[in-house]
Amino acid sequence: MSPIAAFVRGLDPRLKLAAALVIGPCLWKVHIFMAVACALFLLFLAVPLAAGQAVGGKMVRSLLSFVLLWVAVKGGLDALGGVPSEYIAMDAAQLSVRLTALLLLGLTLALSTSARSLGLAVAWALRPVLGRERAWRVALSLSLMVHFLPACLASMSQVREVAARRCPEAGFFARMRIVPQAVIRNLGQKTWNQTLAVACRRLDGADAWASDFVWTGRDWIAASFLLPVVALMLFL
Repeated sequence: MSPIAAFVRGLDPRLKLAAALVIGPCLWKVHIFMAVACALFLLFLAVPLAAGQAVGGKMVRSLLSFVLLWVAVKGGLDALGGVPSEYIAMDAAQLSVRLTALLLLGLTLALSTSARSLGLAVAWALRPVLGRERAWRVALSLSLMVHFLPACLASMSQVREVAARRCPEAGFFARMRIVPQAVIRNLGQKTWNQTLAVACRRLDGADAWASDFVWTGRDWIAASFLLPVVALMLFL
């Protein structure tokens, strides 16, 4: 594990979750140069974090492919609507940067923090507001949702690799029929496995979501860096 990945993974999940919840909406409002800087910094964090996964590099490339697809769709619709070409290029560039930064933010959070740790952080924050019984339900729901992001990307990469090896003669349109069906079937099986895992580990109760976080020196270092960045994004 690289020092960067080890440092980010060792941070308090409450700090990472709070930073993601604030930075995410700000990425759609800040100046494009600030969005570019955020995207580059998040890429700097996501690459070593993804390197520890079996298909980490393919996960990052899948996200970038997703961005290119939506940028192409938006550019095509704008062209059909009669938007001038210079505005199409400008809007496409801004959408690609902001969407890339947002997806990298989610991927960094998912790869650096376990789904259970995120759930514990959510339960800790919501317990004074919603109460002990409702807080753990929200925490469990968020944990399952966060866990599905890297699982979905990993399944897609694995299915595409298997399809390329077993059906090398299949064309583009044939793979576009095979891959989505196989991914949906695979994710359906993972959903059942997750249900059994939650029941076997007794995570369907409030006692399993009692947090015991410890704020360390590295958290103070990260917070002292994030606070000026967030303030800059909010007020510029």
